[in-house]
Amino acid sequence: MPRIALIALALGGALAATGANAQSFTATLGYQNTDPKSDNGTLAGARASVNDDWSLTGSFAYGFNDNFSVELWSGLTAFEHEVSLAGLGTVATVEHRPTTLSLNYHFNTDGQFRPFIGAGYGVVNVSGEQSRGALAGLGIDGDNANGLSLTLGADVYFNDNFFVRADVRKLDFDTEVTVETLGNVGTAEVDPLVYGISAGFRF
Repeated sequence: MPRIALIALALGGALAATGANAQSFTATLGYQNTDPKSDNGTLAGARASVNDDWSLTGSFAYGFNDNFSVELWSGLTAFEHEVSLAGLGTVATVEHRPTTLSLNYHFNTDGQFRPFIGAGYGVVNVSGEQSRGALAGLGIDGDNANGLSLTLGADVYFNDNFFVRADVRKLDFDTEVTVETLGNVGTAEVDPLVYGISAGFRF
């Protein structure tokens, strides 16, 4: 988190130095779902499945002109998922907090409805791994992950400052899984969509 925050500050400073007009800041608070893709790879020789979860998210963005902004987005509380294996049921729970830094392009900047697209890079902090069921009592570890992120969304402004945002974010999130006595058992291919609603303020 500190590293990506420093990158955000450096990028924001560089963009501000361009001297473009209409600079602004926005902040959002949202409730969003992390929904892993349907095929989550193979762990210990069995097909894996990871369920979805809802959690609080937030973002802070600097708009350095009417169309472009740089945004730091993160899970404010951890998402928690159950990991199941074919024939064994739930074998673990895991928590994670994703953080992305994106460059966004905003359309229709003078209208009430303002769609946007974005691309960037993200890191996923994996924590709180607990074994369950057939693996109960064994230590389990999932590596942190990083990769590209893509965003599609829209803001609906009620006045010059307040807006509601709906967005969907695609994260590249694969984690190597290690289990006590078994060693490396494979890669959980999560690659989720993160979607939901946020309330925002522009200042």
